[in-house]
Amino acid sequence: MRIVGGKYGGRIIKGPKAADSSKTRPTSDRVRESIFNIISPQIKQAAFLDLYAGTGAVGIEALSRGAKCLFAVEKDRHLVHLIKENLASLGEEAVILPIDVFRAINELHKKGLLFDLVFADPPYHLMVASKLTELVEPLLAEGGLLIIEHSLGEVISQNNLEKLKHYCYGDSVISLYQRRYQL
Repeated sequence: MRIVGGKYGGRIIKGPKAADSSKTRPTSDRVRESIFNIISPQIKQAAFLDLYAGTGAVGIEALSRGAKCLFAVEKDRHLVHLIKENLASLGEEAVILPIDVFRAINELHKKGLLFDLVFADPPYHLMVASKLTELVEPLLAEGGLLIIEHSLGEVISQNNLEKLKHYCYGDSVISLYQRRYQL
């Protein structure tokens, strides 16, 4: 796996071992590049939250492209170790929450933290994208973006956020939602 752009563009980071690869479905370089091309105006100095962080590639890409901080949520201890290794290899730091995503969302909300960008790439079989839009909404700063990678077969039903667009890449869809500005 490689970092696609930014100050670490072209650098190689570690992916899951063959034995662990059935547990994770890393976002491909092509899809990551597309996501960051879409959100490039918002990434500079953004507070970035990576849910279901896996190898940490998306969050590390955000740091590479100028995000001011990264919070990564991943409950698999082997993947948490991999994220730490990848960050250390670049001399970067992040807050890593080695707990379930829904528990992490609750804890972050209790602390009153807000994020400019939230990326979620849950395992497709969980079909939790609609639930995530509802739970993540209070964590988004005004105008903040939620980017969800989900399967083509999952329909997201929600009323809280403004749906901006969706992009299809084979069996994967990237859906973008924005927290409305308060008047």
